[in-house]
Amino acid sequence: MSTDVEHHKVGISLEGLRFAVFSTRNMIFWVAVLAMNFTLMRPSPVDLLYILTFLITMVYLTLFPRFEVTRRAMLVTLLLGGWAVSYFLASLPHIGETPTQFELLAKTFAISIGVFAAFSAMSWRRKDFETFMRVYIVSCCIASLLGTFGFLTQMPLLTWDGRAKGLIDDPNMYGSFLIPAGVFCAYFLSRGQGSKILLSGALGLVLLGILLSFSRIAVVAGIFCCFAYIFFHNRSRPRRLMLIIGGLVVTGIVLFVFASLTSAEFTAKLMDRLTFAKSYDLGEEGRYHRYALVLPMIATNPIGIGVLQLEKIFPEPIHNIWLSSFVNYGWGGGISYVTLAVGSVIVSIRNYRRTGNEVAIALLIGLAGVIFCSSLHEGEHWRQSWLFYGLVWGFNPALMGTTKPKAIKPGAPRRVAADQVKRPPAPAPVRRQPKPL
Repeated sequence: MSTDVEHHKVGISLEGLRFAVFSTRNMIFWVAVLAMNFTLMRPSPVDLLYILTFLITMVYLTLFPRFEVTRRAMLVTLLLGGWAVSYFLASLPHIGETPTQFELLAKTFAISIGVFAAFSAMSWRRKDFETFMRVYIVSCCIASLLGTFGFLTQMPLLTWDGRAKGLIDDPNMYGSFLIPAGVFCAYFLSRGQGSKILLSGALGLVLLGILLSFSRIAVVAGIFCCFAYIFFHNRSRPRRLMLIIGGLVVTGIVLFVFASLTSAEFTAKLMDRLTFAKSYDLGEEGRYHRYALVLPMIATNPIGIGVLQLEKIFPEPIHNIWLSSFVNYGWGGGISYVTLAVGSVIVSIRNYRRTGNEVAIALLIGLAGVIFCSSLHEGEHWRQSWLFYGLVWGFNPALMGTTKPKAIKPGAPRRVAADQVKRPPAPAPVRRQPKPL
């Protein structure tokens, strides 16, 4: 009897330890998401927080001998590792240069977030993903408030070239950071989860931040991604879909009028940015012409030219993560990134088909918005990009359950619910004859 009691106490203690480690790891992860507002230094404190979550995850795995690392988490680790090996190999001839050493270190810290996020998310259930989405919305609201305040006051710390950026490196990174929050607000509003007033206010604030970043691709990607999720969720209800789209259009008009009335520089900056091609996009040294110039370099340099070497040839970087992966890090880096991006779409679709859980679609659309922005900018240091890659690949369908009815195999016994069982009709009540007086 005493032995059973001792085992029972040990079991409770182990279960409590597992819960404490899991909760601590998640709490540090949420703090890291909030700390993504500050990226003005590399390595950043947020990098150290993500490393800490990974170390705690390793402890968590030791407490569950039967809980194994998922194949997808291992696969995304191999893809990111292949990308890292490619840029190290390409940069070996220039490894003695101090800027190259620092760039390699900063890049490694950034992409490692994808690995840390995948290992953390593989033990998450739906409520954990939704908690992450709420924390991410809060983080983006903070960023948007800082960016809006910086734009209105034209504070140099919070702006770049008169464009809002908050405490993030540049307006383009800032705008892409806010896009997934808009998708998450649409997710909760569509499902009726949370306060509609708070979520609508958060959505308006996030859209305002994207607008004040004056990043052309971020504005287009943000609108497209929000509409994409709303269309997906309401694809079988066209009337409701039209009402929601009308509401978003009205919200956009109100934000435009508000920004125009509160800042005299808004209209001038908007008209200056309201074009598909600026002066730095065109010409022999423009962005689009550089795309054509690097194609022969990709064909003749299978190993790549290395980090920071393209800037010695052109006045600016290539500003395209797809071409940058090939020309800077060789064919291995380019193939690794293309596989990672295309594989993320395939994995997300399979996650949704298996579970019927729209969290998988929300993560995919949020990642797509960031990828759209990095297709015209240097998105290799964007922590949100690698974070969402990790979350998509770390999504564990085995823990998410399923909302779709399972198919019944032929010949298998079929279980019938208790309220569906046909019972024989109840006998009619027998009427008793009154006794004679």
